[in-house]
Amino acid sequence: MTTRSNLHALAPGVAPALSDLVRRVRESRFPLQTADAQAGRALQRDIDDQLTDYLLPRVSDTDAPLLVVVGGSTGAGKSTLVNSIIGSEVSNPGVLRPTTRWPVLVHNPEDREYFTSDRILPTLRRVVRAETDLEQPQVRLVAHEGVPRGLALLDSPDIDSVLESNRTLARQLLAAADLWLFVTTAARYADAVPWELLKTSVERGTTVAMVLDRVPPQANREVRHHLSGLLSDSGLGSAPIFTIPELELTDGLLPDAAVFPVRSWILNLGMNATARDRVISRTLTGALAAVPAKVRELADIVSGQEDAHQRLHAVVDEEFGRSAADLAESLADGRVLRGEVLARWQDFVGTGQFFRGLEPTVARVRDRITAAVTGKRDAAESLEQAIESSVALLIREQTVRAVAETAERWQAYPEGAALVDERPAMATLPPQFDAEVGRMVADWSSGVNDLVREVGQSKRAKARILSFGVNGVGAVLMLAVFAGTGGLTGAEAGIAGGTAVVAGKLLDTIFGDQVTRDLAQTAREQLVERARAVLERHRAPFDQALADTEVPPRQAGVLRGAGDRLEETL
Repeated sequence: MTTRSNLHALAPGVAPALSDLVRRVRESRFPLQTADAQAGRALQRDIDDQLTDYLLPRVSDTDAPLLVVVGGSTGAGKSTLVNSIIGSEVSNPGVLRPTTRWPVLVHNPEDREYFTSDRILPTLRRVVRAETDLEQPQVRLVAHEGVPRGLALLDSPDIDSVLESNRTLARQLLAAADLWLFVTTAARYADAVPWELLKTSVERGTTVAMVLDRVPPQANREVRHHLSGLLSDSGLGSAPIFTIPELELTDGLLPDAAVFPVRSWILNLGMNATARDRVISRTLTGALAAVPAKVRELADIVSGQEDAHQRLHAVVDEEFGRSAADLAESLADGRVLRGEVLARWQDFVGTGQFFRGLEPTVARVRDRITAAVTGKRDAAESLEQAIESSVALLIREQTVRAVAETAERWQAYPEGAALVDERPAMATLPPQFDAEVGRMVADWSSGVNDLVREVGQSKRAKARILSFGVNGVGAVLMLAVFAGTGGLTGAEAGIAGGTAVVAGKLLDTIFGDQVTRDLAQTAREQLVERARAVLERHRAPFDQALADTEVPPRQAGVLRGAGDRLEETL
C-alpha cells in the first residue's frame, strides 16, 4: 500500500507526463464519421475528464481533501443521505425529478480554497446560493462544520436522469472522485445502468462503497448476499456495503441509528489521515495504471481516422487520375473523329467517293485535296463545330465518370458516405457544366486558329491558308490532333485513317512535315491541359471535403508516445 510519503514522491515524475498527455488527448481529432468515431470521441472525453478532474489535481496536490462523490439512480435517496451524514439539510431532496440538477459540494470551511478555484471540475461555475441561474453549468459550494477537514461530499445528479445533461455530468463527477459512494435501493440495485458505471469505476480504479437504501428488514440478508455476489463478479468484491432500512424521516433526515455505520465510516476518512491516504492511494494508483491502456485504445481509433482519410484521398487520386489518363488517350486515338465529325469532313473535302477513289501517290493526293477544298469554306465552320462538340462530349463523359465513381466508392465507407450526404452537390455535375466545357473547347479552337496565323507567315503558307481559309486549315489541324484510330473499329477506323492521311498531307503542303508535327503536338498539349483543368475543377469539391476533415498528421503516434512516457514514470 502506498504511504503518504509515496504519494508525495509520485507527483514530481508523473505530473509533467500527465500534463503532456492532456494536451495530446485534446489535440486528437475525429473529423470523419468512421464506424468507431463516436466511440473515439466518448473515450477522448472520458480520458480528458479523468485526467483534468482527478489525476492532475490529485497528483499536483496529494494533501487536498478526499472527495467523496455520492451518486446513484433516480430517487435512491442520495441527497437525503448526504444531509443525514452532515446532520443538516445542505442539499435539497424532493419528490420531483430530477431533484439535483447541478451538484452540491459540502466541505469544511477551512478547506474552502481547495474548491473555490478550478482545481477540479474546471467547467463548472462556483456558486453559493441555490437560487443562482440554473441554466449555467455550476457546482454549489456549501461550507459546513459537520464535515471534518480533509474530506468533502459531492451530491451528484442521477446517473439515469431523464435529462441527458444530468447523466453526462454524473459520469464526469465520477471521474473526479477519490471515492464513489453509490446509493441504490433494494428494488433497483440490479438495474443495468448502475452496473455499467460500476464497471467503469473498476476500469478507472476508483474506490467504491455501496449504500443499499430502503431495505425491508425481512429481505436484508437475501438482498445483501445477492449484491455481494454481483460486486464480486464485477471486480468489486472488496467494496464495503452499508444497508439502511425502510424508515420514516425526521425533519427530512434519516434516524441517527440508521445512518451511523456509513456516517462514521465516511467521516473517519477525513479525521484519520492513514485511512484517507489509503483510499486516495488505491484510487490514484488504479487510475494511473488504467490510463495508458485507454490512451492506446484511443490511439488505435485515431489511427483509423488517419487510415480513413488516406483511403478517401487515394480514391480521389485514382478515379480522377484514371479519367485524366483516359481523357488524354481519347483525345489522341481517333475517338473524336466518330460520326458527325467524319460526315462534316466529307462535306468539307467533297463527298464520300473522295476517300474511295483516293490514289496513294502524294502528288495525286495533293491535287485531289486542292480540288476538293477550294470553295468549301462554309463547310469549315460546320466541321469545326462538329469537332468541338465531339471533344466536349468526351470531356463530359470522363468528368461524369470521375465524379460518379469517386462518389460511389466513397459511399462504400461510412466516413465517405457521411461526406457525400453532407455535400450532395459534389456527386453531380453543376447545371452550367456543358456551357463551361463548350466555352473552353471554343477557346481552344480559337487558339488553334491563332497558331495557324502565327506559324503561317511565309508567302507560300499564306497563299495556301488564304486559299483554304484560316478556319479551314485550323479544322484540318484539329483533325491531325486526333489522328489516331486506336479508339475506333470497323468502317470508322478505315475512314478515320484515310482522314488522317489526307489531313496530314494537306498540312504538309502548307507548313512542311516538321512544322505540321509541332503544330499538332502543341494543339494537343493545350487541349489536354485545358481538359485536365476541367477535371481538376470538378475534383475540387472532393478535395475541399478532405481539407475540411483533415486529420492531424501522426496524431496516433504522438498519443502512443505520450501514453508510453506516462507508463514509464509509474
